Amino acid sequence: MKWTEKFPKNVKPAYEELIDFLPERIRELFFLFDNEMASCYKVYNNCPRFDKTFGWTYGYCRNYRVELLSVTIGDDSFNALGVTVKDEESFNVLLEKCKTKYEDGYEERYALLTAAKKANQINRTKSRLAREKKELTELTENIDSSKFNKCKWAEKVSRNKLVRLYQDEAKGLLDEHLLNEIGYTFYARCKQARDTREGLDRGEIICHYCGAVHKAVSYTALIACPCGYYYTYREYRRSCNANNVPGGRATEIFNAFTDNWLLCKSASEKMLLIDGLVHECHVSAMTGEKGRSVCMNLMEGTLSQIKDMLEMLAGSK
Repeated sequence: MKWTEKFPKNVKPAYEELIDFLPERIRELFFLFDNEMASCYKVYNNCPRFDKTFGWTYGYCRNYRVELLSVTIGDDSFNALGVTVKDEESFNVLLEKCKTKYEDGYEERYALLTAAKKANQINRTKSRLAREKKELTELTENIDSSKFNKCKWAEKVSRNKLVRLYQDEAKGLLDEHLLNEIGYTFYARCKQARDTREGLDRGEIICHYCGAVHKAVSYTALIACPCGYYYTYREYRRSCNANNVPGGRATEIFNAFTDNWLLCKSASEKMLLIDGLVHECHVSAMTGEKGRSVCMNLMEGTLSQIKDMLEMLAGSK
């Protein structure tokens, strides 16, 4: 089946599907081409788009989509810069053309566009901050500003206390008071996170002083709680994110701990559950995946400090 027939406009192929479509030898050359673009020119196959003539086409670029070249896919080849790659000879011709294209001012164009984009972003940010400052000033003119958007997020677990718990447990001297303190700190953090995130998804916020639930009528409208505190949905959500309140891809991990902590009866059950959560934090910290590590949601300290602690705990088991 032809490339354009197998992957029409409404069927965007995954990278693996693109690779699988190519004949084995062309696939090997395509891998080499990908590596050459990344290592020599720091451009990557991350700008797919649909062309009426060639079907799905792949732009090789950096951020801000500053493109060096684009690649089209044939039924038994791939093409770039007017070169159809079917063998090593045509592949080498393409590499020479890539080198010429790169040397023809690519870095200069990239630098100019990047500088322009950054300047535009700075100006937009300044305008947004000025606008938001004016909005907040108007909102707080007739209220007690000391009670405006004052969020109280559940504490994170102390690294020192966690280390002491593991050290005592390794000696057979489990401190149940410390165990409960750490467990309930994890629980409070995860429980508040679940209630908060679920509420935000419904357009609701929970007052941190009386527990009242309020429906936000808009992103920036003032929410007045009967207990005397005031919020806006926007600042409440920002505070939530700034405090690394648990959520995102690890929500299932946090929810599992919330659901199981109160079911634990013995100290050994509690320690096992805490250890499972710490293990998930360790895995997240060491995988290098994009996004904030799970451990930053639950433990005090920088990512580097938490990583060192988790490595130490893993080595002491």
